[in-house]
Amino acid sequence: MVKKMAFIALAMAVVLGAVSMASAAQNVANTSQKGSLLIWPKIANDYGFRTYITIGNDYYSEVWVKCYWVDKDQNIEDFMFRLTPNQPVWFTACTGEGDGIMTVPPFQGDFGELKCWAVNAGGDQQVSFNHLYGSAVVYYENYTAFEYNAWSFTARGGALGKDFGTPGKLELTGQNNGYDACPQYLVENFLAADDGWVQPALALVPCKQDLRQDRTPTCTKAKFDVWNENETKYTGAHRCIKCWYEGWLSELETPGKPNGFGYGSDKFTYKGLHTKLARFRVTGEASSVCNKKFLTPDTPYGPGSDKCTGGQVKSPLLGVLWHEMAFPGGPGFMFGTTLHTAGYDGSGFVSWDTQAGHPEAAQR
Repeated sequence: MVKKMAFIALAMAVVLGAVSMASAAQNVANTSQKGSLLIWPKIANDYGFRTYITIGNDYYSEVWVKCYWVDKDQNIEDFMFRLTPNQPVWFTACTGEGDGIMTVPPFQGDFGELKCWAVNAGGDQQVSFNHLYGSAVVYYENYTAFEYNAWSFTARGGALGKDFGTPGKLELTGQNNGYDACPQYLVENFLAADDGWVQPALALVPCKQDLRQDRTPTCTKAKFDVWNENETKYTGAHRCIKCWYEGWLSELETPGKPNGFGYGSDKFTYKGLHTKLARFRVTGEASSVCNKKFLTPDTPYGPGSDKCTGGQVKSPLLGVLWHEMAFPGGPGFMFGTTLHTAGYDGSGFVSWDTQAGHPEAAQR
């Protein structure tokens, strides 16, 4: 009982520490500023989960917003809506509705991520509009939830409401005429997994993403370095990622998958770390370890082919960390946070299909 009470106190300390937002250099995306591009790495939509998404416009003119929902199987659905001056809106991922004001398409698929950015009314060009911000509330059953802020990218050097950059490609360079860069790596403290009583989990999104219909998937390796409270360093833990990842840190290998997508789950458990609290640093890198991890099914005519048609790439990452904690004889609870950032990586991008123009009727 003493051990569990001490663990609860430690969990509360982690919760309070999560209140602070991810810090960043001035031209690196973070979760405390307004911007023109917003990214939510974790959207839960089934198995008792529901996600409430909010977006606000902190300016006295309207703006159009283009969004892409990407589920865990990389099925993509896009939609577009208008925000009036100073308007906040909300909707749920499962229905696409909120207060009868928002009616976006229901998100198909169990889990995934959401990206939204400012565009012109025709939907054929990004615009600079650094007055958007948002959050997500991940809600489970009827007894627990946690909230996190969307990652926000400012459009740098553009005039408010004016066309910005190359149509169909958001360049995350951190330089003028581009959006904020992504961090070089992410770092965060976590509670070690302890026999199912507490479980840390992570959602990661590569900062290089092709959302076009004829897209090339981003395949990268999330490399983890882990330190326990005694400053002992653990290396070698990793997870192969195709466009998006979510899972328990104590199950990087994915049980039951003979091909194996990761390694080093023990480095996130109390039995492996020998301390209740630890920290990790995660970086996205290209690695031959992840070659042919994502294959199409075998057929009578031959073995499956690699879905990673663009090969393995180095990509910065964005993420959300959360814990699920159980109590004997009663419901548990969740608490979560976006990760802290360090460094600068200006190689990220988001590619998308712009809408076609509207020709006028021929004059006769």
